[in-house]
Amino acid sequence: MISPRRIFIALIAFTLTACAAQTRLSSHTRKEIMRDYGGRLVELRQSLYFGDLYDENEKWLLSPYPFEHTSHIVDFEGNPINPRRQKGIIPAGTAFVIEKIEFPDTITLAKRMLTSPRFNPWVYLRPTPNSELQDLHPENKPYILPLPVNMESGEEVQAALARLLAESGAMLEWLSQRRPTIRVAIRQKEILTGMSRDELIAAMGEPYRWFSQMNNSQQTLVAWYPAKEAWLEKGKVTRIDAPREIQQPPLPDEGLKN
Repeated sequence: MISPRRIFIALIAFTLTACAAQTRLSSHTRKEIMRDYGGRLVELRQSLYFGDLYDENEKWLLSPYPFEHTSHIVDFEGNPINPRRQKGIIPAGTAFVIEKIEFPDTITLAKRMLTSPRFNPWVYLRPTPNSELQDLHPENKPYILPLPVNMESGEEVQAALARLLAESGAMLEWLSQRRPTIRVAIRQKEILTGMSRDELIAAMGEPYRWFSQMNNSQQTLVAWYPAKEAWLEKGKVTRIDAPREIQQPPLPDEGLKN
């Protein structure tokens, strides 16, 4: 029979292991990033789905992918766990203020729920005072934008932020130069033939995976998403198909590194 004391020691060891810091960035680098970005006014580069942060009901989760295709955590058998209660879409160009960027150090991990993307850095976003989000969602909950895990330098963090967030005014200016049909497609997270690569990503987010293949003697890039894939020739979407079957589709974090 295992003694209560040994069980207690095992539980303590598990807790310490589970709450070990999951960031490779130095304390100095983390403070520099928070100093540089805290309070900055930004705009979404991509239209994002939002809803409950897994089982955490005091924060909203932002994701470029439908929640049924979003996963930052897995169960004990390695199966992806999806967030639930997707609420809607926040369009590209929406303005936010960066409240803070929180890295998964030991203290932070101890505070986060186990059923959350606890090992990711979290960007806390707040709608600007005059944003329509204040009226549509008056709960005053922060919006959490997870960044990729295991970033090793401040430059990697800056690059990840630049892929997702634009300086104030930049994205709205860019959107104003798109055709009306493209703007609507981006807002509604749809793919249209004729879209450029940047317009596709603004609508759908970075593909989980890129394929390169020959099609009618033309070099074609294929942007693979779980629900559909877009074929691009000479930088424009020329074809939209059902997604091919691939073995072990990458999680979103993995896809962003390809």
